[in-house]
Formats: sequence, C-alpha cells, structure tokens
Amino acid sequence: MDGGTPLGPGVRVLSLLLGLSGFALAGGLTLEGLVGAAVPEGDWSPRTNWSVYALYRFDQMVLFGPGIGYEGVSGRPSGTIDGKLQVRLPIGRILLPYLAGEAGAGLRPNFGSSYFLWRAGAGLDLKLGDRSSLLAETGWSAFHRYDLRAGLLLDF
Repeated sequence: MDGGTPLGPGVRVLSLLLGLSGFALAGGLTLEGLVGAAVPEGDWSPRTNWSVYALYRFDQMVLFGPGIGYEGVSGRPSGTIDGKLQVRLPIGRILLPYLAGEAGAGLRPNFGSSYFLWRAGAGLDLKLGDRSSLLAETGWSAFHRYDLRAGLLLDF
C-alpha cells in the first residue's frame, strides 16, 4: 500500500461516527436539522434547501461544528459541506434569540463548478424541554438570497 492511496468511503464514515460518538460521550453533541427556502433578491422563486449539523456545545450559549446539506441555488443546485457558529443571546428562558454564521462549499459532480457558500442570520430557539428545541431562522446568504428555515435541535 503506497502513501498516496485515498481512504475508502467506509473508513471515512467510520471515522465520522467515532468522532461523533466521542462528542456524545463527552456530553457536548448537539444535532440540528433545518429545512427551508432561499429567495433570490428581486425574484420570487423560492429554492429549497436543507442541512444537518453535528454541533459541539462549548457552553449553553455557543455551538459550532460541521454540517452537510443541499442548496437549490438557481442554475447550480449542489450538495454542501460547511461549518456553523451559533451564539444564543442571553435574553429569555423559553424563547432564546440567536445569531448564526455559516461558511462552506457547494459541491458539484464537476469540482471545477463548485463554489463558496456563506450565510449570516438570526433566529429564535423555542425550548421544548431540557434537551430539545424548535428553531426558526432567517438571514442573508451567498448569491444575494434571503433565507427562511425551520428545524429541530437535539442535545445529547
């Protein structure tokens, strides 16, 4: 086996699962799933998007970590891989506002047509219990788009 042989998909998935289980055992894993739509500025033609994140809970207010998803960017829909930083604001107990920022890549089958993605926004975190929340967020993203998304957050 030479040093230039890439790892197979099974090894990559196993590595990811081991990493996530380490977060879970350490008590810092939060899973977040969001579904929504992006509307290009000046054009009312919503494009579907979704994302799933494995976030590390630094403390009760700051979460960060990687995610995967799908972006329905006009003319170039793609799978995404990105990172997210989410900061809850110290206002309220049941309904917590937060700020969020994301950056990553829109991956296409031809890597030459892949592109940089970013999103900045704010949202509301409605606490359902000690370890779950409903999320609603909006923001501005790459390619002059407004985003509106809703989702579920689960703490482990």
